[in-house]
Parts: sequence; C-alpha cells; structure tokens
Amino acid sequence: MNINDYYFFFHIVILVFFGLFNTHLAADDSLINEDYRLLNLANDFSFNEVNGKFKPGSHIKLFIPNLPYLAISHAINGSLVRPADNDKGYQYDVAISHKSIDDKVWEFKLRKDVKFQDGSPFNADSVVLNMKYFVKKPFVFSKFHTIFDYLEKVDDYTVRFYLKEPYGLFLHDANWLQFYTKEYLEEFGWNGKPNCPNLAEPGLYGLGPYILTEGYIEGDRHSKKVVLKANPDYWGENKAKVETITIYNDLGIEQATDMVINSESELDISSIAFSSSVDTVLSKYAKLTVSESKNNYAMHFNMINGHQAIKDSRIRYVINHSIDQDYLLNLSMLGEGIPSPTMVSPNFYKVDNAIKSLQGYFQNDAGQHNNSINNLIHLITDYQRENQLDTNKPLEITLLAQESYLFLLKDIKYFLSKVHIDLKLKIVATEAEVFGNLLSTYKNKNKTSWDLLLWGNYDWYKHPWTAFFVYRPFYAWSTIPENPKLLAYTDRLTTVNVESEGYSSLISEFIQFVYENNFMVFLPTPNNLFAVNKEVVFHAGESAFIYLRDIEVTDYHWSLRKEIKYPLNRQVPVKVDRHRFKRSVNERP
Repeated sequence: MNINDYYFFFHIVILVFFGLFNTHLAADDSLINEDYRLLNLANDFSFNEVNGKFKPGSHIKLFIPNLPYLAISHAINGSLVRPADNDKGYQYDVAISHKSIDDKVWEFKLRKDVKFQDGSPFNADSVVLNMKYFVKKPFVFSKFHTIFDYLEKVDDYTVRFYLKEPYGLFLHDANWLQFYTKEYLEEFGWNGKPNCPNLAEPGLYGLGPYILTEGYIEGDRHSKKVVLKANPDYWGENKAKVETITIYNDLGIEQATDMVINSESELDISSIAFSSSVDTVLSKYAKLTVSESKNNYAMHFNMINGHQAIKDSRIRYVINHSIDQDYLLNLSMLGEGIPSPTMVSPNFYKVDNAIKSLQGYFQNDAGQHNNSINNLIHLITDYQRENQLDTNKPLEITLLAQESYLFLLKDIKYFLSKVHIDLKLKIVATEAEVFGNLLSTYKNKNKTSWDLLLWGNYDWYKHPWTAFFVYRPFYAWSTIPENPKLLAYTDRLTTVNVESEGYSSLISEFIQFVYENNFMVFLPTPNNLFAVNKEVVFHAGESAFIYLRDIEVTDYHWSLRKEIKYPLNRQVPVKVDRHRFKRSVNERP
C-alpha cells in the first residue's frame, strides 16, 4: 500500500463519518455535538423577525469566490429582465411585458417610472443609446453580437429588437443588456470582453436598488472590496432592505469561513467548502443554507496548446473514466450534489429527462468497454510507447485552478495516480488569474501553460447554454479545436427555445456527442452551500446570483445591536435551510 492509498483510506474514514453526519442532518435535522450526544436543532428564529422594510444603519459583509461580478450586478444595474429563482428563470425589471415574432423580432414595453441613480430618466432613447455603444464593443459570450441587426424605437416606452436569425437565447441575453447613463457610456462604453457586466468604477451610473460607491468589479479585474449603498430614490417595488453591503473579493475560502462561523461581525455570508458544513451548523454565530443548483465544475482539456497527450482521445477517455463521480460526490462533496455525465447540471429545465433518456446508451457503453484500472493503465502506456516516452514514469499532466477547489483536486489527483498519471497542481489565489489564462488560450496567448483547468461555471439562466457554451470551438470560453459537428450543435442550441418541440432531443444528442468525445472532464453538479450569520435572512438560490435586494437582518444583527452583547439563547444550532429542493437528498437522476 503506497502513500496515496494510506491518504485515501484515511480520507474515507474521516469523510464517511461526516457523510453519515450530513445524511442524518439532512434527514431529520438533528446532529451530533463534540461529545457525540444527540441534539435537536432549533427553528431559525430570524425568518419571523423581519418585515421586508428598509433598516437604516444596517450593514452586511459578503465573500463571493466565484463570478462575483455576476452575483451582484443586478443589484446595481438594470435590464429588460433580471434573473429570478422561479420556473421561468427571469422576471421583468425595466420592462413590463414582451412578445416575440418567430424568435427574430422581440418587442418590449418599458416602465414609465424608471430613472437612473443620478436622477435622469430612463426610456426608449436610453435603450437606443446603449445599443449604439453595445454594437461598438459587445459582450461576446454568446452569439447575440453576431445576429443583432438593429433596434427600433416604436414610441417613448416601446422598443423592438430585430435579429438576423431565430434566437432562442434572447431572453437569456436580455439579462445582460444592462443599461448605463450617457456619462458612463462616454467614458467606458461597453467593455467588449468575453465576460460581463461592466462595473468599471463607482458612481451614479446604474438603475438598481444599490449604488456602487467604492471599488470596481469585472470578470478580469476587481478591487479587494466593493461597497454598495442603498439607493434612496429607487423606482422599483423591491427596494433594498439593508443600507450598506460590503463584498470582499480576495479572501481565501478557509479564511472567509472562519470569519463567518467564529466571529459575529467580520463576515455575514460566505460560500463554503462542503467540509465546513458541520462546523457551520455548530457555530454560535452562523447557520447553514443549502440549495440545489444549475452550477457546474468546468474542467477544460487544453486541446489548443496543452500537452500533446490531451489531444489524444484515449487520454481524455482515461481521465474521465478513472474519476469516480460517486466517490467525489459522497466523499469530497459530502453528498451535496448529483452526478452529471457531461458538465451540465440535471437541474436545468428538461435536462434531467434528457439524461434519463440516455441511460440505456450509458449502460451499453459501460458494458462494451473494460474500464478496469489495468485497462486504463494500458491505454496510457500504449500512448507513451507510441510517443517514445518512458513507461516507467507516470504521464505528467498540469492542472490550473483556484485555491478554493483544493478539496476536489486532491481526490482527482489520487484517482489519476491509480492510472499512471501524475497530476501537477498549479494553484492560484484568484479567479481572475484562472480566467486570464482560459480566455486567452484559444489565441495561444495564455501566460501560464496548462493541460487541465478548473473554474466554477455558475449558472446565469434557465437555458443550458450557460453550460454548453464551453463546447463552441475557437471561442474565448472554449479550448476545443475545429470541429464542424460541435459547431453545428452549438449553433442549433442557440436557435432553439426551451419550449420548442425539438429541444429535448437536441439536448440528448448534444450530451451523447460530448460524452463520446470527452471534450471536457465530467464532474458532479454541486449544491450551493453558504454560511450565513444567524441574524441574516438569506436563501441560497440555484444560480450564481446573490439576490442582494432580498437580504434582511433582524434587530439583533451586529450592525443594529451596537453595544448590547449577543444573547446566549440565540447562539444555538438552528435547522439547515434547504431552500426550494426539488428532489430528496439521496435521489439521483
């Protein structure tokens, strides 16, 4: 038994305990304390102590390690529609209604009471002006910039978008048509980057219930923290409830978790590692909130300029079939998630059924291939012999990832070591460093060499383009070389509405094709886990969004209680908030 075997055995012993603990916790909301005695969890008292009203002087602090610019932008900016944790995936924002004609012409009626944070009015002319700047430097994470034709002002509060072809993703992209004042556009315009939105500097530039007063935050750059203040003149019904929100961008996940669970006022909300769930529940100051998600771990194969082995389909096959998703899910992730065969969450609309329709195919595929460790090793050594590499040494593959994913990477490294692959980890502190290398690879301009790369592909909308867009060849978010069939699949996906007759069959075809070719590393879909201050009312959603306008605090929150000590009777473990779960804890698609 080598050192990796000892490590893995020890890891199993520890995590089996926590896995059983977690299952017990989820099943009947009871837990075991340090003395292994059974305790009952208290009801969360905070839910009954808020009233949906603004509280002057209130202040919360957040840490969001993944896609923070997506998570908070809709609190600052305004768009035709904005994300919602509902079955549609959106709700109206500055629009009040819309209609589409053959998916090429989209008309929106606008609210008449909307104004920018500087007091200037928002109307159809504002949309026209923003689209002029959009055309000059559009976002490029979808096809919208290539098929947008022109915008028509029908009247002062009606606009009509004309597209060059049917586009089933339009409502998805309408989330990101976020409108800015004339002054902001003249200085910054649209950023023309693969990611969005554009939060280049603080100021009265947006339409949202919160004003960015300190810092900046975009996909490829951010300040160490940003500060938001409630907009006193916000036009909408869903106004801010908390006066000040501070978002930290450069904390480590362990540091952030410690700040939430061991201090009352250093941090109020943080995404946490699965291994921190028990400590969160036992905390005097924090509680655990969990939701199912449409998020994915996006692990890329660098088929552009990575190790030559990555271009060999046999090596990609070995990597995917040596990683045991059930082990990762039940050990590394403590059961908080579900398996996924193709880097797309089964929680997307109708995707669960598409995956189930392929169960016969997956079973036949498993029966036709011998995926024993010995056979997978043979595939590796065959490659080494063919390329005159030393078969006595493992194949070295380099993985680039953010520090917050170490909990997952250590187990993946173990699985690959069993099939004669030595996974070298290049760990960076920030998500921006990962994105900087990923988004430049397709042009051979990445500064760091890598073979595998991991980031959190945290969902934006109901349509699964947010997972499948990484499969579009010669595109900033993709590391796949020219592939006409794959290009055709992504083209078809952008034209299909989720309610269209051919949507489900297309998803099934797409899933099977990428599975057969191992275009990405397939990992489980994680649940969203947050440690939350006991005096904060916050529900984790299915997506990357943090609905800042919905967050509330009780009168016992540190920002309002001032000099009074935190009462002992509130320092008790409370029930886990599993919000909007559609399936039981152990159900699998």
